[in-house]
Amino acid sequence: MLNLPFLFSMYNWLFFIYTQLLFTSFTRNKIVDFYLFKNGVVDATGLDKDALHIYVGIGVYLLSLLLLRPIFKKYSARAFAALILVTAIALLGEYLDNRQTLTELGVAGLKAAEIKASIHDVVNTCLLSYIIYGLTVWTKTFQSINTVKPMIKRQKKTDYR
Repeated sequence: MLNLPFLFSMYNWLFFIYTQLLFTSFTRNKIVDFYLFKNGVVDATGLDKDALHIYVGIGVYLLSLLLLRPIFKKYSARAFAALILVTAIALLGEYLDNRQTLTELGVAGLKAAEIKASIHDVVNTCLLSYIIYGLTVWTKTFQSINTVKPMIKRQKKTDYR
């Protein structure tokens, strides 16, 4: 069952981010700001960029599972929607990484090394989320094996009062 007011507010929020990213004029200062932000995160955490991609992917996946809980009651639908969000965030990050080349020269301007690095980053961001999705949906790895038993055994239906 979908919670429509929550869905519409989330849709409006995503649409706002989409319009801000696509319809604002991109200047070199904004590109420099993104690189400064990215390098600042790397310096502040002390982690490698590959490790940060993995953490961002898992963080987005788990946060999406929590935030989508009111919208999708069934776990498999919620997990699939979370995978779509992780993939969208990974592709958005690669777009922001290659934005200067894409705006000036288009897709044809990307070199083989840049494409290889982008594919590597997308795989780093998404792979663990896809593995967790596969383990939870298609195997019994994360399913409970014990059923919950009541602490008090009731003999009759009249014991409820």
